[in-house]
Amino acid sequence: MPIITFLSSLLNVAAVTYQRRYNRLHKSIKGLSYDSYVLSFVSNLLAIYSGLNYMFSPLVRKQLTRRFPIYYPSTDSRIPVSKLIMFGDILNLACTCAILEQLVRYRYTKCKLQSVSSICISTIVICIVLCVFSYACASIYLPYSDSGKYGIFYLEHINYIWVLGGFLSGFRLLPQITLNFMRRSTQGISSKFLVLSMLSSSLQLGFSLTFHSQQQYRVPLNSKPIYDCVFQLIFLISLLCQAQYVYRHPNRRPTEHLIG
Repeated sequence: MPIITFLSSLLNVAAVTYQRRYNRLHKSIKGLSYDSYVLSFVSNLLAIYSGLNYMFSPLVRKQLTRRFPIYYPSTDSRIPVSKLIMFGDILNLACTCAILEQLVRYRYTKCKLQSVSSICISTIVICIVLCVFSYACASIYLPYSDSGKYGIFYLEHINYIWVLGGFLSGFRLLPQITLNFMRRSTQGISSKFLVLSMLSSSLQLGFSLTFHSQQQYRVPLNSKPIYDCVFQLIFLISLLCQAQYVYRHPNRRPTEHLIG
């Protein structure tokens, strides 16, 4: 499973790389959603943070051993965490940073609808508040007592971050769909980005459904949640439908003014 997830990550890296190449050739980011890449950046950060804690935190290992002694015995300090998946997350973060750099460099080509929305900012603020609150509850009695306030242990704190990262990743394409709808155009999106992204999500989803009955304690803790793949695939199909609709009705695209 880690190898398939890593291959899926590599396909996503290739998709973002083609989008970056498209932006560089056109020297423009017109039509790209700022929100989508901000959410992608945050989701990758959360995935890396949770993965590093699953991999290296002795407190996480101790709490897993106490909670599931049959699956994670104290005699075996290893827990299922994939370095390949971690490496894929780091590569995706680096590619996302490259796109964000282009969004800043070519900002003079954006249209009036392109910006970081208040909804995106509010979503990130809510995630930060939840992360800080769960961390405060999990660490309030440390190091004297290995317990958390309101039943939130450090393991729950890491699990919550993993879940938040999965949801942000799953919904990261929704702002792009909304922007296309408001502009009545898919200009600025690389066709190779769409194809490779769909291959990436389909590969991950197909493998997850095939091996869904596998014993869960053997699945890497930093693997991708299945709802992430489902939402991404749904939104990618929506993007593809938007592209076909716009290409068949080019006269419906509105005239837009560039912002200097």
